[in-house]
Amino acid sequence: MNEPRPNDDVDPALLSAVLAGDPAAFDSWYRAEHPIVYRLCFGLLTEATEAEDTAQDAMLHLHDRLPRFDPARRYGPWRNTVVLNLCRDRLRRMATRRAVESHEPLPTQLPRPDEVAETRELADMLRAALVALSPREREAFVLRDLSGNSTAATAAALGITEASVRSLLTLARRRLRTLLGPRLPELAGAPRGGSR
Repeated sequence: MNEPRPNDDVDPALLSAVLAGDPAAFDSWYRAEHPIVYRLCFGLLTEATEAEDTAQDAMLHLHDRLPRFDPARRYGPWRNTVVLNLCRDRLRRMATRRAVESHEPLPTQLPRPDEVAETRELADMLRAALVALSPREREAFVLRDLSGNSTAATAAALGITEASVRSLLTLARRRLRTLLGPRLPELAGAPRGGSR
């Protein structure tokens, strides 16, 4: 199985310059890291507003913790662990807030195909599907499949074995196929390749 290229190719010289207070280095680091951090946050939190707020917090946390980063370690798994922990905290706060604000159950139905006409609706469908995953399944799926981390990097970020990551991914992919397959026929096993 081909592993995607890990998202941990941060130049150690760039990190050193950021730590030295170089504004241009900080700008380069921020521009490179923020999209990765935002994708992780959105995938884990499934709400754009919460993801943006958490991504901003995560960038500050990462910057504050850079002096303690061990350059002998890979940067990507370290970053992913910091972001994952912040997202877990945010999810706990969101759940508490929702419990206080409303006793209504969250919607469980995904949009029908005729409702999926624009990009926003597709994003809503993905969000609803991600919400249906267990927290551990979602974390493994977002880190491995959506963010393109290797199985080893995902396992390191989650603090579990690679075999556990593969098991979680199998469960997550099966559940997503069940939820999204009927609504998106191309995901439900449409023939691949050129056969018609």
